[in-house]
Amino acid sequence: MIAAPTFREVSSGFHGAWRFARLDRGAMAWFDRSAEGAKRSFWAATICYPGFVALLALHTAPADWARAGVAHILLVESIGYVFGWAAFPLAAMAFCRWLGREREGIGFVAAYNWAQLLETLVFVAVAAIAALDLLPEGAAEALSAMSLLLALVYEWFIARVAVGGGGAVAAMLVLIDIVLGAGLSRITQGLY
Repeated sequence: MIAAPTFREVSSGFHGAWRFARLDRGAMAWFDRSAEGAKRSFWAATICYPGFVALLALHTAPADWARAGVAHILLVESIGYVFGWAAFPLAAMAFCRWLGREREGIGFVAAYNWAQLLETLVFVAVAAIAALDLLPEGAAEALSAMSLLLALVYEWFIARVAVGGGGAVAAMLVLIDIVLGAGLSRITQGLY
């Protein structure tokens, strides 16, 4: 079992994620880039899980809940959640190894995982704003699209700084994340 991170490590990871959001190239200094630090960064999945459940509740159609049932959808999506948290880092590490940047890949995984804390907060806030009809018609969809675009740019910046292979390498990592995420979403939603 992977040891839980300390409160200091979690807060440092969140601070590093915030620094990346401010386009600070020195943000990597806030992450434990060792193999053990990267392993502990997967605890971010546990911290993000309530946000994931909130997003699931806000984005799943009432007809799907009625047809498949809460327990079934929650089980399927939770399995997909765990798989997603493992699949992208594994693919990213394989890609970084292929580039001869395995050590940087380990640091990237740590930074990427902790960055999910900030991304989850943003996505939950945007979904809540949309669900509460706090914006005029069409504005919620625009805000959602903008937050997704900003998240992709954010991940690109993290990859560029952490892996250090240039913009094309960072773009490839983001593309891998998009393809895996879309495929996993299609599979999980097809199960209910």
